[in-house]
Amino acid sequence: MRRIAKSLIALSLLSVFNIAHTQSTPKAEISSIKPLIIDTDMGTDDWLAIAYIAQNQKIDLLGVTIVGNGIATCEYAGRNAQYLLSLSTRNKDKPIGCGSNWPMDGFASYPTPWRETSKDMMGEKIPSSTPSKIYPDGPTLLAELLRSSKRPVDILAIGSMTNIATVLSVEPELKEKITRIYSMGGAVKVNGNLRVPGFTDSHSNTKAEWNYYIDPIAAKIVFTSGVPITLVPLDATNKVPLTKDFITRLQREQQQPLEAFADRIFKNILQSTTNGEYYHWDPLTASVAANPEFCDQTQTYLLDIVTSTGTDQGLPNGQPSAAFPLTNAEGKKRNALNELSAGATLISNNGKKIDVCMHVNAPIFEKNFIETLRTTN
Repeated sequence: MRRIAKSLIALSLLSVFNIAHTQSTPKAEISSIKPLIIDTDMGTDDWLAIAYIAQNQKIDLLGVTIVGNGIATCEYAGRNAQYLLSLSTRNKDKPIGCGSNWPMDGFASYPTPWRETSKDMMGEKIPSSTPSKIYPDGPTLLAELLRSSKRPVDILAIGSMTNIATVLSVEPELKEKITRIYSMGGAVKVNGNLRVPGFTDSHSNTKAEWNYYIDPIAAKIVFTSGVPITLVPLDATNKVPLTKDFITRLQREQQQPLEAFADRIFKNILQSTTNGEYYHWDPLTASVAANPEFCDQTQTYLLDIVTSTGTDQGLPNGQPSAAFPLTNAEGKKRNALNELSAGATLISNNGKKIDVCMHVNAPIFEKNFIETLRTTN
């Protein structure tokens, strides 16, 4: 990891954001408010999870770090995150950083059409006054947020875990500053979700979930780091689909800015999703991070991530393998990974103990999500 360390140290400047965390929260309330960092790939469901967290009075949002190998490129992902936070009075000035455009190894990427349509947030009218800027390096920002926090921090991981793995590889002592990572990812006892009608129908990997498929090496580093992890896999999210009834209950005349944003996005999703395969992936994980008791069925498994080499050159409609750097995160030749199971989560005696949320009460989640968006921020 020497190349990562060199890059991280070179970019590690406290002056990037001067985070000597100054929150005017009364002392009596501090213990009940959770400091949290969002690490995201800025996909559609990520926007909704961020809206929920930014509006949540139980959460002290320290900042947002974005994985550059996610749904949107750093330029657009950073701008969109900035726009989202601008809709929150408490969180409009929170720092945003964006990391590497590439996975630690392999050639996985999202379909190019997804990345293109994510740029304008499904037609969201982002004010022209929202400035475009160069965002700090994602791992650097994440490391500084952890260092500067007076209390251990939760991380909501709703994308590939490239930023988190980079920090834990370079500064493993920072794991002591992490209370728990809540990760939307994996498929423990169900099939993966890489086969999407109209986009990736013939994908040969039927075992992995997208977040871990994009960077299996990063997921494995985090799993083996010793940081407590609560996984919210497809096993749980498959049971909580987006419904018309949920959108109907979200309706009201006077809405908070982030509530109105979520209302527009949910409606757009329902109109644009014709295959009936949209679930509350990241919003569900965000709600578990804020309310762990919402998970009414938790199992602890020994889990491993498939990182073996193979012939996977990435998606035909994704970034071409020739566009990837020749070397991986360790400075060695970049490897193609297993075409049948890269990123899959396996129950294995060689795995690490991971707490897995297998089921969330859908009505409780939906009610809390709507009520949280309606709180005064």
